[in-house]
Amino acid sequence: MANFCVFGGAAKGTSDQFVADAETIGRMLAARGHKLTYGGGRTGLMGAVSGGALDAGGHVHGIIPHFLESLEVGNHKVQELEVVENMHERKAKMYGQADGFIVLPGGLGTMDEWMEVMTWNQLGLLNAPVFVLNTDGYWQALLDMLEHANKTGFIHSKGVFELYIGATPDQLIDLIDGQKRATG
Repeated sequence: MANFCVFGGAAKGTSDQFVADAETIGRMLAARGHKLTYGGGRTGLMGAVSGGALDAGGHVHGIIPHFLESLEVGNHKVQELEVVENMHERKAKMYGQADGFIVLPGGLGTMDEWMEVMTWNQLGLLNAPVFVLNTDGYWQALLDMLEHANKTGFIHSKGVFELYIGATPDQLIDLIDGQKRATG
């Protein structure tokens, strides 16, 4: 069993496919016995991925800062909902528990978490694979930018480009399963 930290939007986005894929990822992780750690919200793709995992009998650990919990967006259906002081503590706790990371479509918060994990991998603070769900090409422009930054010498590729990109939940889970086999 692995613990996957999942990043995703607090919004649903403009396509029903975003929500459907997030729910499917949650169900697939649970079906494989993986634990899901995430930002603790009940809305948007965060709510969809946690709901999918819970519906499939999975274990879900949400970590949410107090100011968001007080706005009543915390998901009290999860087995563990940990309320922390701030966003920095939330991210440190999520990262510290993860064997790997999954990036769903999302906004600035999702991008912040994803880029920070890649930075920590590059600095040697983490050594964990990052799996990106590129639903309907959502992340393609950012992936192209990362490749450009790598080619022009601003990103050192060791660790950072251990990115596994899937266009569908099935492709992403196949990448997760393949990576787990390769590392034991």
